[in-house]
Amino acid sequence: METTQRKKLVASLLSASKRVAKKEAEIIRAEEDLSPDFIYTHLKTYIFSKFMLSDACAEENLMELASLSLQRTMKLDRKMIRELDQAAPCDHATSESTKKVLLLYAIQQDLGIRPNPVDLTTAETVRTLASVVYNALIDARQEGDV
Repeated sequence: METTQRKKLVASLLSASKRVAKKEAEIIRAEEDLSPDFIYTHLKTYIFSKFMLSDACAEENLMELASLSLQRTMKLDRKMIRELDQAAPCDHATSESTKKVLLLYAIQQDLGIRPNPVDLTTAETVRTLASVVYNALIDARQEGDV
């Protein structure tokens, strides 16, 4: 595939990913009768979209999902990513952890929430993150912020 075609394909995939994530965030924000399962279902689609992963992926661990996303987008195997990250000067932050942090930031921005920072950063799975998001949305609605 030529470089120009590849750039167009990547731009198209990124655009589609952003559209799906935006739609899922809107669905979550618009839901009047929130439930943990509702949040989990739509947050999972949001995350998989942001990470450009297939819904068929069974992984739940956020760091593993970040790694799978990097593998897919960089076309590198996990070992290669880890080896490349060893040379990273950013206070030893790995690409996986950076990707997770950016995801957590995007969730806060897109949903207009301010979850407990400790709960947010210690969430290791999609399910636990969905619980944190659910609680933050309930709190925000009670305070009239959302």
